[in-house]
Amino acid sequence: MKRRLTAKKVIVWVFIILVAAVFGFGVYYFTHLKTSGSEAEEVLSSMENLIPGFGIEDDADDPLAGTFSGGTDPLMALSVNGKDIVGALEIPALDLRAPVMDKGKEEAYFITWVSGSPSKGKFRLKGGRDDVFRKLAKAKPGDKVVFTDIDGNRHTYEVTTQYHLKDWAEATNDLLLCYPSDDQTDFVVGCTSTM
Repeated sequence: MKRRLTAKKVIVWVFIILVAAVFGFGVYYFTHLKTSGSEAEEVLSSMENLIPGFGIEDDADDPLAGTFSGGTDPLMALSVNGKDIVGALEIPALDLRAPVMDKGKEEAYFITWVSGSPSKGKFRLKGGRDDVFRKLAKAKPGDKVVFTDIDGNRHTYEVTTQYHLKDWAEATNDLLLCYPSDDQTDFVVGCTSTM
């Protein structure tokens, strides 16, 4: 005796399969994010041992005070725990501290160098909206931002503006922190150098 699947049974099975697929993807995604977050913390910890003065507060009154000797252009990369790192970004007001990977490298909980440099300007850094830059939209004018390169040079900035941008030729800020807001537009926090 053959059993026929009714339309109702087919719909129920399709629904069960879809729910299982979404659940499986969710578990994979959150496990991947947790692993990437741990890797970013390990890289930051290693950077404190490899980069002169990184992670050390130079002035008790200003935790972002530091030295600046111009740095290199283009930025140099250093392999830290198997990742090509050009420096680290800190925004104390947002409790953000993350490693910056070399151009072309992207990973959750890491920031990626896209273009420009601290010495040339239009220094563009990109991060994930749902991980490393999840609080970026809360940045306010006047918030301090520090990029420390692998030589220990600290480049200080101040948040000045937020906007959405389609054409990067129109960008004018010294430091541009961004994440995609849709297929054609990026959300940007623009910063001005204070050095």
